[in-house]
This record gives sequence, structure tokens and C-alpha cells, in this order.
Amino acid sequence: MKNFMYSIGKKAIIASKNKVNSKSKNKVLDRYINLIKKNKKLIIKQNNKDINYAVNKKLPKNLVDRLTIDHVKINNICENINIVKKLKDPVDITLKKWKRPNNLLIKKVSIPLGVVGIIFESRPNVTSDISSLCFKSGNAVILRGGS
Repeated sequence: MKNFMYSIGKKAIIASKNKVNSKSKNKVLDRYINLIKKNKKLIIKQNNKDINYAVNKKLPKNLVDRLTIDHVKINNICENINIVKKLKDPVDITLKKWKRPNNLLIKKVSIPLGVVGIIFESRPNVTSDISSLCFKSGNAVILRGGS
């Protein structure tokens, strides 16, 4: 397990160093939406397996409801990714600049964090929300869903 996590971390660091322009980011997010829509039936079919497992494990109804994905939730997921796509790219924005007495120009510029690690509650929309936000902001992300 240690080597597996180390490998994921190393790959995330490499990925975080790749600069992607805003136009390419938006194309990828469009493709993400299209793939979700294209695979809607398969996603729901696979989610049904998760639901059956949760019911067999006697999880409380409210947890099963949160885990359940349907056509409405998939459409909401796609809408949320589209909202992220429409956000202004937050990378390489000059936040502040000033000139020192010796004429040295100093700029405060926004940059990605690098690698973001997130452990989250198992809800179908969280994966797409986090991944699209991290991608748009130029960050690699390591996701760990709950049981």
C-alpha cells in the first residue's frame, strides 16, 4: 500500500507541473460532460450495484439516498461542471504589482497549489465537483472516497 500511495503521489506531482491553457481546460471539461452524458445508463447501472451493496450492509436510508444517482443527479453534475468551465481561469492573474525605489518591478501572481489531497464523503457529485475545480485551477488532485 505504501508503494502504491507513493506512486500516486509522484504521478500527481508530475501532473501538477503541466501547464494547461484555459482553452484546453475548457475543452477537457466539455469532454468530461459529454462522456458523463454518453455513459449515463452505464453510470446508473453501476451505481445500482453500489446501492444494493449499501442496502445489504444495512446502511441507513439517508446514506443510501445520498449515494443514489439518477438522471436528475447526472444532469446536475453536468450543469455543475459547466459552471466551473465558465469560471475565469484563476491561474497567472496579477493580483498586485509595485515598483521598488530601485525600479525593480514586483508582482504578486496567482498560481496553483500543486497537489490537493481530499478524503470525502461518498456522494456521486463530489468526485466531479472536486476534480473539475482542481483541474480548472491547475491543481492535481488525489481523491479518496469514503466507504
